Amino acid sequence: MHISRLLKRPAAFTLIMALVLSSIISITACNETNTENKGTVKVTATHDAEENEHLFELSSDEISSGWTTFQFQNTSGYDHFFLIWQIPEEGIKAAKSANESILDHWYRGITQPFQKEFNPYIEGELEFNEFTDSLVATISEKAPWFFEPGAQTMGGPGFTAAGKASKTTVHLEPGEYIVECYVKNEAEVFHSYIGMLEHISVIDEASDTEEPEPTKTLTISSTNGIQLNQPLTEGSHTIEILFKDQNTYAHLQGHNVQLVKLNNKEDEELLANLSTWMDWRQAGSLVNRAPEGATFMGGTMEMTEGGKAYFHVDLTPGDYAWIAEIPDPADHNMLKTFTIAE
Repeated sequence: MHISRLLKRPAAFTLIMALVLSSIISITACNETNTENKGTVKVTATHDAEENEHLFELSSDEISSGWTTFQFQNTSGYDHFFLIWQIPEEGIKAAKSANESILDHWYRGITQPFQKEFNPYIEGELEFNEFTDSLVATISEKAPWFFEPGAQTMGGPGFTAAGKASKTTVHLEPGEYIVECYVKNEAEVFHSYIGMLEHISVIDEASDTEEPEPTKTLTISSTNGIQLNQPLTEGSHTIEILFKDQNTYAHLQGHNVQLVKLNNKEDEELLANLSTWMDWRQAGSLVNRAPEGATFMGGTMEMTEGGKAYFHVDLTPGDYAWIAEIPDPADHNMLKTFTIAE
């Protein structure tokens, strides 16, 4: 039936107008949603017990360059983080030459060798230096670009406790990135080896998202450790985290910044257990969840020298600590306890 005839019928006209208005509202809502969410990526950490997989679910795996806020929701029963690696052009070309996706190339060249070389070490069959020598040799053969010119750590949401959420903003240039979590399960298997590894593309289209305005500034360096410019108070904060330098420590990684809520900051045993748990070289470390009495609230993962991240957090009264994921963080002034007063 022609539309002109329908318009002569009041009921039909009302129905058509309702449908048209509904479509307009839906389109407008979508546009508003896209605008509101521009510069934001939602990340959900999940666990598939039946398949024994730890997974990231991303709201988008293609984002605009510039400032991006990662809203990290940990729905699993295990602690997780979201470390971002920028892949050098040599790595992108190597994946293409091997006729592999970037994700598969990273997994076969880095993640898989790491787990396979780690197994005999954690079982006591190899000394640490034997493990690292073998690991470097294997990765140098399969993915030499990882070391030279090198994949770069670009931050990302820090350790976030089971059932909790955290939020971190970083600046990303156009390119290809890998994200991972290497917390381990009870069998000493890294989560990245069993699913928690994804690929993100940052397109050459600048986001109009503005750089966050900080309420406090925290600096970290290998010489002075963790330093905060002002004491923290109860309420919402956007903490600017500046990496004055970067260093390779005994566990072969650099420093990062994590916030943890403590049952009691005077509990020396808890602080010692937490520090040991942060060293992935030890059996039982980085396994499942932080020691009882410590609840991770986020932060930022490793960044290169000069890197900057913004950590968004709501603080309630209680005891807390800033801690870096390095061996013996207190010896480097990277374990700093404090209290938020009521």
